[in-house]
Parts: sequence; structure tokens; C-alpha cells
Amino acid sequence: MFAQVPTAEARRLEALRQYHILDTPAEQAYDDITAMAAFICDVPIALVSLVAERRQWFKSKVGLHVNETSRDVSFCDHAIAQKQTLVVKD
Repeated sequence: MFAQVPTAEARRLEALRQYHILDTPAEQAYDDITAMAAFICDVPIALVSLVAERRQWFKSKVGLHVNETSRDVSFCDHAIAQKQTLVVKD
């Protein structure tokens, strides 16, 4: 089950479609940001994650070997439903 759907969900999904970024090849600029985030936060996994209707897709990743996961098991699904920052402590 997905987290509570924000009222702007339809607009968010339409914007995501208009960017034409889902399922595109890796790009060095994104990979640099992801690597820097992993280094600065001293974490084994860092992602640039895009949340589509039924999945979250990883534009860039460090420390993870899958390209996507189902949206219903993603922290990102919960994050986009929040008005404030969602912090997951370990």
C-alpha cells in the first residue's frame, strides 16, 4: 500500500513525465552528486531516486545494484507524502 497520496500527486507525476528522464542512461553529473552525498554523509548507499506511479527508479546510485524498486516498499513514497523532511534513523 502506498503512503497517503499528496494532493499534488497528479501534477508531480505529469512533471516527471514531461522531464523525459525515467529509464535514461547514467549521467556523470548525477553520479558525481550521488558519490559526493555518500562521502559527505559517510553512508554506504546513496541514490538519486525518482518516484513514478508504481515504482521508484534510480537515476544514480552508490552501493546498490538494482535499478528500481516497487513504490510500495520505498522510503521515498513516504517522503513525498510529508510536508516536512522525513529522517530515517538507520
